[in-house]
Amino acid sequence: MKVLVLGSGGREHALCWAISKSPLCEKLFCIPGNAGINSEAECVNIKINNFNSIKKFIKKEKINFVVVGPEEPLVNGIVDKLKKLKIKTFGPNKKASILESSKSFTKDFCKRNNIPTASYKKFKNYRKAINYIQNINYPIVIKASGLAAGKGVFILKNKSQSKKILKDLMVKKKFGNSGKEVVIEDYLIGEEISSLALVDGKNYIPLLLSQDHKKIFENDKGPNTGGMGAYCPLPYLKRNIQNKINKEIIEPTIKAMNKEERPFNGILYSGLMLVKEKIYLIEYNVRFGDPECQPLIFLLKSDLLKVLNNCVSKKLNKTKIKWKKEYALSVVMVNKGYPNKFKKNSIIKNLNLINEDQNTKVFHSGTSLDNQNKIVASGGRVLTVTSSDKNFNSVKKKVYQTVKKLKWKNSFFRKDIGFRAKKLK
Repeated sequence: MKVLVLGSGGREHALCWAISKSPLCEKLFCIPGNAGINSEAECVNIKINNFNSIKKFIKKEKINFVVVGPEEPLVNGIVDKLKKLKIKTFGPNKKASILESSKSFTKDFCKRNNIPTASYKKFKNYRKAINYIQNINYPIVIKASGLAAGKGVFILKNKSQSKKILKDLMVKKKFGNSGKEVVIEDYLIGEEISSLALVDGKNYIPLLLSQDHKKIFENDKGPNTGGMGAYCPLPYLKRNIQNKINKEIIEPTIKAMNKEERPFNGILYSGLMLVKEKIYLIEYNVRFGDPECQPLIFLLKSDLLKVLNNCVSKKLNKTKIKWKKEYALSVVMVNKGYPNKFKKNSIIKNLNLINEDQNTKVFHSGTSLDNQNKIVASGGRVLTVTSSDKNFNSVKKKVYQTVKKLKWKNSFFRKDIGFRAKKLK
């Protein structure tokens, strides 16, 4: 097969890395890619939302299979457009992608289909939202209803903080139209876990449970980011938890989406909160999480391209996935100042000192080549260093040894990825 991966982040680098190893892959392209993906696939400089140029490229190269990495093209209906061209594409269609594009839809969807989620109210009117927060218990969670690259969720301790966020979202339009509607919900205290499942419309295969670290600073302090690190599987988690997730979250979601004529095919990402023995849905995503994708892909023994093809072809009931019996952990290195303002284009040093093998890999996110062909840090999240090992403490040690070798001006990373592992029971 001639395969095209759409995207430019660490998730797409991990997907390209795995797909390139498949005997089914004749030729691999990535649009637009990054400086690291260059070593796994041929990168093509086309903007990801320029569908006409993507279509011309697909026809010219006779692409057989497309894997869509990020949410924006999915929400914009790229799967529907490629289906008209009879191109096999991994990812949900526009109607199904509403699970991620509208948090307001998701909360109502959960309510009408008895999927456990936190109590909530939604607002399109700024004054009504302000009135609502005057007499409620804190802390609360305020979410921009639309897409905000993982940065549109705020945990707020009091009225003054809440007023500021509502003004930023609804009046100042910090996230554009994504904040014109907000969801205000109860704050749940528990363990946040990521459940990803392959879904072919009817059948599903759960992937390993993982845990993301969304806050910028150690001990989960500071603003939300797109993710500062992740690990899987989750040690010490009770064995029956996956069955509970299947029965209470995944199966009702698939069934309800079919009932509402929004059949889901792709990756169903359920962000969950485990509160004692109860599971609550925090959010859906409709694609691989970043950085959850990196450790998951690292532990995958099966042929990823074959698995994704079977999902698109609705053959998951005949598919088995094999995993390495190890732990994998990813640490995201970012430009200091992210998720707010940061400086770009400092040269990344010592990449040549990293001995990449089956147990350690540096996945690129926000990297590019400068005019001297040197790799520079051009984005907020820049590198995702990933390692695996049979022992959880060993994998943490291994990944941080690699992280500390890499240098660029203003680089920053969390030093405590995986710190919650021993709390999970």
